[in-house]
Amino acid sequence: MTLQTNTTKTWKLEELAQQAYPARRVEAWIYYCTLCDEVLVVTRRFVEGKGVQAAFDGICPDCGFGLDDVMRCEHAQLPHTRSAYVNPKCQATVLAEFPSEFPQAIRLGNASLSADETLTTGIEKLDKLVHLTTGQFTVFQGYPFPKSLAELLCVRAQLDHPIGLNSATVFIDGGNSFDAYAVSNYSVEHRIESKLALSRIHISRAFTYFQLASLLIERLPRALLHYNSRFAIISDITELFQDPEIKDKQEAHRVFQRMLRSLLATAEITDSLVIAISPCQYRDPFTKELVQTAHTFIRAEDRGTLTQFSLVHHHSLPPRKISHREDSIGQFLEYYLKG
Repeated sequence: MTLQTNTTKTWKLEELAQQAYPARRVEAWIYYCTLCDEVLVVTRRFVEGKGVQAAFDGICPDCGFGLDDVMRCEHAQLPHTRSAYVNPKCQATVLAEFPSEFPQAIRLGNASLSADETLTTGIEKLDKLVHLTTGQFTVFQGYPFPKSLAELLCVRAQLDHPIGLNSATVFIDGGNSFDAYAVSNYSVEHRIESKLALSRIHISRAFTYFQLASLLIERLPRALLHYNSRFAIISDITELFQDPEIKDKQEAHRVFQRMLRSLLATAEITDSLVIAISPCQYRDPFTKELVQTAHTFIRAEDRGTLTQFSLVHHHSLPPRKISHREDSIGQFLEYYLKG
């Protein structure tokens, strides 16, 4: 399929089409505006359009119309090239750099797609409730379970398929809450040497909401590439935005929205699993933004001997709930809960 475009307006498509070695052609996906033909993203991996739209703040950078109405994706063949090209007018630095090749590929129709991988929690009912897959931005809300889950997943992500992702973790600590002792305990349970497990968790801390937003928008995408990681966790994602010392609440809310759009684009375009932990309450003003932006939103409620998991939002599954007895959550959380 050939994408007909206006070469006076589009970016780099003409360059791609005229590269040397025309016989070496690869399957590609082109995301563009149907009104002005502005090319937004060219990638060898099909991604959900929601992430592409988020990278441009939902607006075509050329004609200014909302991408929700005018963006289209088409399958094409292009000369062999790097994994992705992104319009330089993109507002999110998430799309500035890409690996030279995607790690895995499967065939679907005539296209070559990257194979999504799943990270398991080891909690049977939770893993059946929803699959934590690469290419997704997922939020866990509640306390104390989501926090303890963060350290657990840092360890399990290092395990091979089908349990983990065989990946290092980029941990962005928004609440100064990372627990190295818990990680050491989980690594023993999973037969990983503690020092090795900790060495594969790369931590950055933020102490203001501006610092947190800067880490997630500007540095997280590059960190994932630098550490060859497909997994990132953000702890206490809302806490710094709720600092009572913040004078301009509206500006903080705008930064929060932009940060979430960047996380969505990061997950989809880099094919990474990005998980945010939010201890905030249901009526917190940031909860609505988290639910609307994330691919998956899961709420964990402590009800005495029971922990109830609610799938509040999922990009393809209906809302539903499951319950676990605290003693059946698993030995992986035992050390933390007792602490």
